[in-house]
Amino acid sequence: MPPPLAESYSAAMQELGKKARNVVRDLDPTNDLRYLRVRAKRHEVLVAVDNEFLVIIIQRWTASS
Repeated sequence: MPPPLAESYSAAMQELGKKARNVVRDLDPTNDLRYLRVRAKRHEVLVAVDNEFLVIIIQRWTASS
């Protein structure tokens, strides 16, 4: 993946991870977001969220027929 595209994904997933974590905490303060999965038409994005790091996996996704 070209570095500019990787940086774009990283920035977007960091923001989405923060927002999703806040939603989970608003719903139940005893819970915390650990993992986020987003599926689109062609790709699936898996994000592991932690205080110290963010792991992002982007994989091609196709519906089974």
